[in-house]
Amino acid sequence: MTVSLVRTAMAALLALVQTGWSAQVINVGVYQNEPKVFVNEQGRPDGFFVDLLDEIAKAEGWSLNYFPCEWPVCLKNLEEGKIDLLPDVAYSKERALRFHFGHEVVLSSWSVVYVREGNTIPSLKELAGKNLAVVKGSIQFKEIREQLKQLGIEPVFHEVNSFAEVFRLVKSGWVDAGLVNTFFGRKHAHEYQLTKTNILVRPSLLGYAAAPDQKPLLDTIDRYLEAHKNDKRSPYHQLYDRWFAPLEAPTRLPSWLTWLLVAGGAIALLLAAVVLVFHLLIKRKTAELSEKAAKLEHMANHDPLTSLPNRKLFFDRLRHSLRRAEREGKLLAVLYIDLDQFKQINDSFGHAIGDEVLKELAVRLEKQIRDEDTIARLGGDEFAVVMESLKEAESTMHCVQRLNSVFDEPVTVQDLSFVLSASIGISLYPQDGTDAHTLLRNADTAMFKAKEAGRGTFQFYVEDMTRNAVERARLEADLRDALERNEQLEVHYQPQIGLRDGRIVGFEALLRWQHPELGMLPPNQFIPLAEDSGLILPLGEWVLRTACRQVTQWQAEGIEAGFVAVNISARQLADYSLLDVVSKVLRETGCRPEWLELELTESSIMTNIQKAVSVMNGLRELGVQLAIDDFGTGYSSLAYLRKLPIAKLKIDQSFIENVSEDGDDVAIVRAVTALGKTLNLKVIAEGVETGEQEALLRTEGCDDVQGFYYSRALPAAEAIVFLQRQERASN
Repeated sequence: MTVSLVRTAMAALLALVQTGWSAQVINVGVYQNEPKVFVNEQGRPDGFFVDLLDEIAKAEGWSLNYFPCEWPVCLKNLEEGKIDLLPDVAYSKERALRFHFGHEVVLSSWSVVYVREGNTIPSLKELAGKNLAVVKGSIQFKEIREQLKQLGIEPVFHEVNSFAEVFRLVKSGWVDAGLVNTFFGRKHAHEYQLTKTNILVRPSLLGYAAAPDQKPLLDTIDRYLEAHKNDKRSPYHQLYDRWFAPLEAPTRLPSWLTWLLVAGGAIALLLAAVVLVFHLLIKRKTAELSEKAAKLEHMANHDPLTSLPNRKLFFDRLRHSLRRAEREGKLLAVLYIDLDQFKQINDSFGHAIGDEVLKELAVRLEKQIRDEDTIARLGGDEFAVVMESLKEAESTMHCVQRLNSVFDEPVTVQDLSFVLSASIGISLYPQDGTDAHTLLRNADTAMFKAKEAGRGTFQFYVEDMTRNAVERARLEADLRDALERNEQLEVHYQPQIGLRDGRIVGFEALLRWQHPELGMLPPNQFIPLAEDSGLILPLGEWVLRTACRQVTQWQAEGIEAGFVAVNISARQLADYSLLDVVSKVLRETGCRPEWLELELTESSIMTNIQKAVSVMNGLRELGVQLAIDDFGTGYSSLAYLRKLPIAKLKIDQSFIENVSEDGDDVAIVRAVTALGKTLNLKVIAEGVETGEQEALLRTEGCDDVQGFYYSRALPAAEAIVFLQRQERASN
């Protein structure tokens, strides 16, 4: 019996040890952002995100190691893989390029500007010249800076590492105001004797973020979050009530008083019903029927929230207006108005607040139209306007300006202030349609074009919008299919010639697409589409690999083709994986770094100069040559140009086209060439098409040239034939 017990105990101990060994160890960053995540007074990680993660870890058998760090350091550690997971991270497109985000949003958090008690800053405009404390690198900082920039307001920003430091600066008087999220503000404002203003910054979507190689962690966390959020008794809701509900829980009435109020209300309703019955009894039947008919008609034709005409009445009035416009031979306009990012208000503050905002905006919009025009609410945050009796299309501009003025002042509901904008699409009768549905559909199409243009603006409908939208979607699908099948895509090579001896120094790799219906398409017909759709990343990697494989093959065959130049798009330069992609392609193809030259446009570098310099230094360390393409079109600073690890400047072909006749273009070529010599850089001109252009470039000291004067871009086999012919001619 004793031996059996000992064996059982040993087996249990062995299973326990094995379980401990097999537990997955997760390294988690933690920074000070109470009550969501922080290190408590006992030195242990605490907060809503920490407790929620602990629940998931228990279920999965994870072992969590927490590493305290300041906010910017935490982000850097996550990007570099020094930690696996970071809680309470706001999503942004820029951050999504650096590490992974879960699909499930944990919290949605607005941010508020706080000031010392007794002070006031009523609006964003009053921040002009003020000192404002913000958390360095935070989404809140980025959003308020963009809002202030649009209004032309320039405060003095003081960047710190935590919300607690923001409040300390405000309390001490070092700054006039500070920006923190609502969770932190509600919990700690009274400790610092601070009070909130009506200035709100649009909400951040908060969740867990994982290192670049830890996406499976987020998939597991998403699975638990989805299940927890759908179950009101789950740990998610229990922890939410524990950490947040007490901060804004409404005052509860005693149960006896609640029942008393309910009973009183019932009695009041009963009495009101009795009075109403008697009132109806003494009315004549005809008056009763008339009132009912009027109410039913109003309900059937008006929006119950704003009392504006609804979609049904809008179409009735639009058809009536079209008949009158046809009789009188006048123009008519339909405006489609969509509020920008209104959904965030409903998601963060609830539909009750959102409805109040819509009612206020409906009142403002209705005041800005003429008496003869109609404004209607089509549903959600969408409105439409019919403008009648127009003498010319430009008359709609006055209405658009009046409607946009509605958004100059924030909308205030309770103690909340919202800065909004709208995108407006415009269609005209008869040029954009002769029936109500076509005009509204085309105005809707123009509205989406306005959103693509940056929101807060307007667009007139043109027929190409519908056709282009269909063609663009089809072309994107065809390009995606061509890339997946590795068919129809070709790389052609245009020779680059040395002016000193006329020999080929290298080739530029240029992508071509042999579309099955449209034929051979040059890059300018599909590269912008690839940029917008995100296909440029796999497409750019395919071109890079194809070009490197080709130049390696030439070298192996004893063909001295020089280097191959490959264009890198702005989207590729902004992607943190570019270094890894180039390194991997060189390794897989056997291409030596000195055989590869990467061309980066001046404008893409200047978009984010610090990040561009960092990536370019990494590429240069690989041994790859770098050139600035389209030089002279991106307004780069000479101070930055000196810091770039480049070997070549490429003069944009727009300056070469008329260089034989235009003195200004000659001056630009001369200046770029002199600049290149001063900085010990080679200078190449593209787009050379005449002997006169070549002679002038040689006189000005340009090193290399390329263009149709020498050769178009050729398939690989023809490029080698051209190279061999040039070699024979030189010898």
